[in-house]
Amino acid sequence: MPLTEAERRQFRLEPTPEVVKAAWDTIRQHESAIGSIEARIQVLLDHVRDLRYDQAKHRASIERCIGLITLARRLPAELLIKIFMHCVEDGWTRAPLVVSHVCAAWRKAALAPQVWSHVYVRCDDAAVLERTRFWLARAGGAYLHVTVVASWRVHSDGITGPMELLAERKAQWRSLSVETDMWRHADIILMECRGAMPELRELDVRTAALDIVQGDGVFDPIYLSRSFEVESAPRLTALSYVSNVIPVTPIFPSHITDLTLEVKETTRRPLSTAAIVNVLERLPELRTLSFSMPLVYEHEFIPEQGSDRAASLPALDSLTLYGPTDLNELLPHLHTPSLRHLHLRSLEDLGYRQHPIGPSLVRFVHASAPPLKLLELHDIDLDPETFATCFDALPELRELRLHESSISDATVQLLSGPRGLCPRLRRIDVRWCGHLRGRALVDLVRSRRSVDDLPGSVSDPIEEVGVINCCFVTEDDVLDLARMTVCRVVTRENDDYCRTTGCCVNQRYRTRLRLRHVSEFIDQKGKLKLVL
Repeated sequence: MPLTEAERRQFRLEPTPEVVKAAWDTIRQHESAIGSIEARIQVLLDHVRDLRYDQAKHRASIERCIGLITLARRLPAELLIKIFMHCVEDGWTRAPLVVSHVCAAWRKAALAPQVWSHVYVRCDDAAVLERTRFWLARAGGAYLHVTVVASWRVHSDGITGPMELLAERKAQWRSLSVETDMWRHADIILMECRGAMPELRELDVRTAALDIVQGDGVFDPIYLSRSFEVESAPRLTALSYVSNVIPVTPIFPSHITDLTLEVKETTRRPLSTAAIVNVLERLPELRTLSFSMPLVYEHEFIPEQGSDRAASLPALDSLTLYGPTDLNELLPHLHTPSLRHLHLRSLEDLGYRQHPIGPSLVRFVHASAPPLKLLELHDIDLDPETFATCFDALPELRELRLHESSISDATVQLLSGPRGLCPRLRRIDVRWCGHLRGRALVDLVRSRRSVDDLPGSVSDPIEEVGVINCCFVTEDDVLDLARMTVCRVVTRENDDYCRTTGCCVNQRYRTRLRLRHVSEFIDQKGKLKLVL
């Protein structure tokens, strides 16, 4: 507030006693006014606090009412049980305990035996017996999915106790997973599994085999075959075996139909064709076989030189080999008359030498009768002559997948026209193919749509083309392909190995393609069959 002229004059002169007294009187008046105002403010703040408290009570009441009518409370118990089961299947082993503390409805659903059907037994835990007994009691008569984990620290007595409890429910086992550091621990667990397991479908064994010694493999877990033969586990079909060493004796149940064999990093035992054939030749009912070599393996793969020995797998439908390219020398030693799907994946991009596989692949393809329907070559390259020979020997091939291949335009032209090679080919997927031009793919699709007047059957039209990260395939080529057939520039939803490695992520390219041609997509909606 500005001072008046009279007040300004007072500040220029020495204050008299009357002025001093008047000033103190004025100060006391203002202090009294301030005190009154502070009191009024405090009353208002108390009122605001009371209003905030009342507001919070109303909001809490609203939340309780919403909780009464929320969808989570109105879900049927069967659906809640299904959700809880998915939580457990995804690895959240404590889900039954956690969800049972949410509300009465969830607690009731969580008490369903199916929710407790995944039994996780860690032999290192001090209270493993009590926990296992509690979990089995909750599971009741439900089918069980059992996982047993034992580190190298565990004494054998710490394994047999929980296994005796689990063995009492062998008739309820649907799947069994064994994870150990020591091979002898795996054998102890598998030995306790002797007896009838009429409902067992899947078996997963993972062991680091730290206790194996150099030699003839006397530590192979012999009870893997003895405890799970057809008399004990008649419905066992799928077996996964992951270890630092490959067994040299036939240890797998002879009646399994699906085998995943993975050898991890090791320096303990050489890997040879003879050892693999020795393991596989006792599995005549195999339908699916997946074999992986490690990223680091001290010993080179030992091929079978000058031998016609072969493992006969008459029912094998799908074969996957993943390792250095010389692993494919195993192919001539496999007799697979029913094979339809062949997946060959190399570790070339991880530093391995590229071993020519043309001769072994050609012999294998010629021996397949009836011929293959799907061929995948992942980071495996062939020369033009081998490509031509393989295409000529695959009249029933339906799908071709090439990853990081140097396939040329001239090789693709062998498939072109109504009389081209691989007449039943309908799907082709090329990724990181740096020598292939987009116009060659466009010409291939266009030529397979044409017909001629010659007698005999003509080639099937191409139903789908996948193109990812091929430097000479332009956006115009992609659009031309999409006008004639389905063109995919993204990985497949299912059965796509690149989804696990992340090597074919092209989000920026797909976004740029969508933005550059947005008007064309709108104008030709329904005519462009482009999968982005």
